[in-house]
Amino acid sequence: MRFRSLLPVLFALMIVPGMHALAQKAAPAPAPVAAPVTAAPAPTPDGDAANNPNSRLPDRVVRLMRAIDPITLRIEGASIRLWGIKPASSAETPLELKALDLMDKLIQEQQVNCKIMGGTPLEMVGRCTTQSSQDLALELLDNGYVVVDRRQTYNSVFATAYEKSQEAARVNAKGVWNIVAEEDKKDENGVPKWLKPHMAFLIPMALIFGPFGGLLVVSLIMWYWLKRMAYVQEQEAEQSSRKEAMLINRERHVLISTLEGELTENKNKIEAFLVIYGDMLRTLKDQTEVPKYQQSGDIVQKHPAFGRAVFEANVGKLSLLDIKLAGQVSKLYSAMPKEQEYINLEPNVPLETAVKLVEKILKEAEVLLEPIGNLIIGLQVSQQQKKASAAASSSSAATA
Repeated sequence: MRFRSLLPVLFALMIVPGMHALAQKAAPAPAPVAAPVTAAPAPTPDGDAANNPNSRLPDRVVRLMRAIDPITLRIEGASIRLWGIKPASSAETPLELKALDLMDKLIQEQQVNCKIMGGTPLEMVGRCTTQSSQDLALELLDNGYVVVDRRQTYNSVFATAYEKSQEAARVNAKGVWNIVAEEDKKDENGVPKWLKPHMAFLIPMALIFGPFGGLLVVSLIMWYWLKRMAYVQEQEAEQSSRKEAMLINRERHVLISTLEGELTENKNKIEAFLVIYGDMLRTLKDQTEVPKYQQSGDIVQKHPAFGRAVFEANVGKLSLLDIKLAGQVSKLYSAMPKEQEYINLEPNVPLETAVKLVEKILKEAEVLLEPIGNLIIGLQVSQQQKKASAAASSSSAATA
């Protein structure tokens, strides 16, 4: 009886697995899942490269340049920012002017060699060296006038050299690091460090001896800060006057340099004018040849085409020069014709008249040649005297 009761159970265990296997064989296989297809990027047209400003950047720029701020050089039509550094400024010292003065001394109006690292055609970024292979950024870092821009130097081959230069300036307390060292001497709460160790003793003493002791301590602190404030105000006034003097000297230097360049160009034009019309006069006096103007006519300039742009743009700044020198500049430019004039030599003009006309033109041009040469020499002498005076005042200030 017990065996009969187990027969249905055994039968179910034998039949169910077989039916499950048949069902699996009959069921259709699931469709494979297709992998996502990533479209290949379209090729970039050649025009995109042409529109990219970085593709037009030169690899290197070697030109005459002038510093316009502690980290920027200016060339005609563009500027180059020194790579790897950024300005270090402080209200307590004219670091910007000192940095500009150092850059002028390093460049010495010679060509600068810049390896372009990036930027745009108008505002490039590069590593620049002077004619004597001095890296401008490293020189500024050595003197503490700038700090390392670690966003640019990070993971570059120049990072170690720039960091070493900055660390040397910090150890030697140069430039901005001297200010940082002075600030470190002050306590965060305004109490001098020499007084802080004694505060634990002074406070109980002030409480013990009453208001008189506390008033004495307050008076000492007030006296210290009043003295400190007077000293700071005196230093600020001195630095402000020094900064103003440096700005005036720099502006005078730029004015004299640009005027000298324009006068030199005008002198060259006069000399070329004299050569051309001197040859013409010799041709007119040569009786073996028929003058050119008698064949087809000719056009004669009454005077050279003088340049006046620098003078007219800086008329209001002539007061920066000595009174006598400023008067000479104004008088000379007043004698220069403003507009170009021409004379037509017709073929029927007598030869004697043509000769006299050319002789008159040459004589008028020669009259201006000597004053221009004297004025150029005067500007150069004035520039040298101002530099010597500035050097003497700087040395006397440093001695004081």
